[in-house]
Amino acid sequence: MNSSKLFASLLWIVLVLQLSGCATMITMETVRPPVVRVSPEQWKVLVVNRYDTAAQATNKNENVTAVLRDGAYQAAGGVMGAIYNDSTFVLVNPDQAISLPASSDRLNGEEVNALFKQYGPHLILTLDKFKTGFGKVMDSYEDEDGFKTKIANYDLVVASTWSLYDSTGMLLDQATVEQQEFYDSRTVVSGLLAIGPAMGKAGPVVNRLAVETGYSYWDRFYPQPTLLVRQVHMASSLQDAHIMLLLGQFQQAITTLLPLAQDLSSKTGVKAAHNLAIAYEAAGDYEQATYWARQAESKGDKLATKLLVLWANAGLIK
Repeated sequence: MNSSKLFASLLWIVLVLQLSGCATMITMETVRPPVVRVSPEQWKVLVVNRYDTAAQATNKNENVTAVLRDGAYQAAGGVMGAIYNDSTFVLVNPDQAISLPASSDRLNGEEVNALFKQYGPHLILTLDKFKTGFGKVMDSYEDEDGFKTKIANYDLVVASTWSLYDSTGMLLDQATVEQQEFYDSRTVVSGLLAIGPAMGKAGPVVNRLAVETGYSYWDRFYPQPTLLVRQVHMASSLQDAHIMLLLGQFQQAITTLLPLAQDLSSKTGVKAAHNLAIAYEAAGDYEQATYWARQAESKGDKLATKLLVLWANAGLIK
């Protein structure tokens, strides 16, 4: 399809949606900027495993405790592998993570000083927590004779929590990274709940997902291609900017929406401010995106409130 036909198709979609409601969902291809930004002088990284089996493994089953302990070890190994393969950084301890059981939620000054004195890192990355669990979704099937069968589908979820410090002990970043995949299905017998899988036997899958959480955390240092799915306000005056967002013309959308968003005394101005926040997000400017989302929120825009909560939960804003 040539550009003129694509533009006409998008315009038709916009007009139809405009008649059907006040807001609509759009999907945009963009590149999310790095969540973690450090200076070029901060290139030596020390990885510390602060997972404390005795304190964090509430399940006293020895097999489960072993799965959690080994999973935490694999998560630390995953992030170490990512750093080792990153030519921008040097892993101070390439053989294994430094073991330092957590005495509190964060590293204290004495611990930072001791680590810096011994290893001389520019950055200290700690694995603070490691958790696993099963998520369950129930499905029901009916055969030709009307006989119903219930199936419990289980996903295995692995989560690792990380903190990044500079050499002075300043907290630069903190995030929990999750990985999950389908694990098992169980038939529900006689209307009773299915007996779920045993975590103590899930070690190999936990270890693999744990490694992925480590690699995924290190992705926070780099731009990431992503699909943004956002709800935008609809109005005739916002139509051109809406089409620009759909076409990936984010700077043009910003230029179009800025004059409209200046007038927050009107409903159109508030809607424009919200849409402008999304345009800035798509362009990778979270400072301006946050500013305009808060401007819209201050005028009672509920979509802007949801947007700010979404960004905060993702660690994109503070």
